[in-house]
Amino acid sequence: MQQVTWILASDIDHTLTGDPEALKTLAARLKTLREQGRLALFLTTGRTLAEVLNGFEQEGIPAADAIITQVGTEIYIPPYAPDMAPLPEWDSYLRRQFSRRQAEEFLQEIEGAEIQAERYNTPLKVSYFLDKTPDPAAAVVQIKRRAAETGGYQVVWSSGKHLDILPAAAGKGKAIRFLISHLRLKPQQVIAAGDSGNDRSMLEEFDHGIIVANAQPELQQLKENRRNGHYFAEKAYAAGVIEGLRHFGLL
Repeated sequence: MQQVTWILASDIDHTLTGDPEALKTLAARLKTLREQGRLALFLTTGRTLAEVLNGFEQEGIPAADAIITQVGTEIYIPPYAPDMAPLPEWDSYLRRQFSRRQAEEFLQEIEGAEIQAERYNTPLKVSYFLDKTPDPAAAVVQIKRRAAETGGYQVVWSSGKHLDILPAAAGKGKAIRFLISHLRLKPQQVIAAGDSGNDRSMLEEFDHGIIVANAQPELQQLKENRRNGHYFAEKAYAAGVIEGLRHFGLL
């Protein structure tokens, strides 16, 4: 990849999506910045690769220089294809550290836990819904305690509903850091943008971040620990990302 001034590492759902007109405006501006060599766009998402590629066509999601899917457990670089394999260096690194069978044991006897669709449960990610448990917050604490006692795992809780168990070395923030090293870019160039708990790792990993106005409570908590490089947008969805890019001087 050619050297760029900035890297926007953005979540998709409810960060880019949610306001189609604002997304259209943002996509046009990102296209210009990419053509000028000023910006690279990394999409970081809980979606599958096929869902992201479909979003390029159906939702107006902007073209990207890299795609990080499944909450930071898979990395893809162009040219994209629905059936392509993830970046092998990242995949093999994570597989050495993760046992899906053991991760599933952390959810034993959690009343009301419901496994997510098969496409979101991979060899490197265990994904459940916890919104039907009697006390989701208490269930998360219990699952995190079990994972911590075992070691080598991380538990990601977002939007009051989604629970993911990943390798400790995975997650959006660490996947971005691995990718920029792979591409010989610099972490100081990254601006992360997100709205929910599974975005927290990348917002904490890098110095610059955009939190859109519609962010879930788990990100609004970052205001209490506000970094100078965290910008809390007044606008929601893609309009908030535009606002943040203006703040950082890209627009």
